[in-house]
Amino acid sequence: MPVQENELYFLMVAEELNITKAAQKAFISQQCMSSHIKRLEAAYNARLFNRRPRLSLTPAGELLAETLRQIKLLNDNLRNELSEENFNFCGKINLGITWSRSNILLPPVVAKYKKIYPNVEIIVHNNITDNLENRLLCGYLDLAVGTGLINSPHLEVRPLGRERVFLVISDHLMEQYFTDSYPACKERFRAGVSLADFADCPFILNTPQERFFDLAAEMLRQQGLNLNVVFQSDSSDIRSQLCGADLGASLFSELLLQYVNRQNRLQPADNQLNIYPVNGDFPDYWMIAFYRKNCFQAQYIKVFIEMLAEQAKLYRYQER
Repeated sequence: MPVQENELYFLMVAEELNITKAAQKAFISQQCMSSHIKRLEAAYNARLFNRRPRLSLTPAGELLAETLRQIKLLNDNLRNELSEENFNFCGKINLGITWSRSNILLPPVVAKYKKIYPNVEIIVHNNITDNLENRLLCGYLDLAVGTGLINSPHLEVRPLGRERVFLVISDHLMEQYFTDSYPACKERFRAGVSLADFADCPFILNTPQERFFDLAAEMLRQQGLNLNVVFQSDSSDIRSQLCGADLGASLFSELLLQYVNRQNRLQPADNQLNIYPVNGDFPDYWMIAFYRKNCFQAQYIKVFIEMLAEQAKLYRYQER
């Protein structure tokens, strides 16, 4: 039995825990969304949400949300299995992926993929990994690509590649902060750097909502360092541009060095961005694909995941 309209709207509110945001996503008014929830509460004769002090699910709401997610999962599995059985290869992938990675990975992968599966529609949803995890659990995504660890027992994880951490700094900034040893220090740093050597430099970092920020914070904690952070952004493109403008140094995971390489093509010859591996026994940082357990995975989704893994290998850093 398919999930009904009232129930789909209920799941959207259960995910957002905010009626206004859920209504905006559904392209309906807040009053209309509230009416759908009230009708569902009347139908089940149960209060599904606590309204105060802030919106939250009641025990009945939690039970209904989990049951509806399971129903949606069964329906999705059935539809995908029937499509696979008929060899239609007509399907849809609701893909969640972080902003910076989508710009690097998706253009070449989708171009190759559509030659094999021209009738498979790909819908991309950009967000941070934690939000993608929640949307996957709620059934709004078929597949997500992010970073770090996934601890939910309801999700399967496919590692796409381990990524090293690199420090990026412009020639001008190095000359300013390493006056006595510049430019000889450039060659010395190629073998790897310690963040302690750059403690006096200004830094441009990720935002605290991103998982890479947690990795950087752990690096600093291990070394007892407090960096001079002058700017934060969740855009790797913006961070690389600001490095090029000598605003500060930054830390990049391996795949996202593609933004640094792009910026270097725009930089003057006497002010290139230097890329140095960061030394230290730091936590592993993985790019991963993840999806719901017990969910039928069509062949066209499996192929898409393999293509992502192969593309990721092409972006391993090699010193020029």
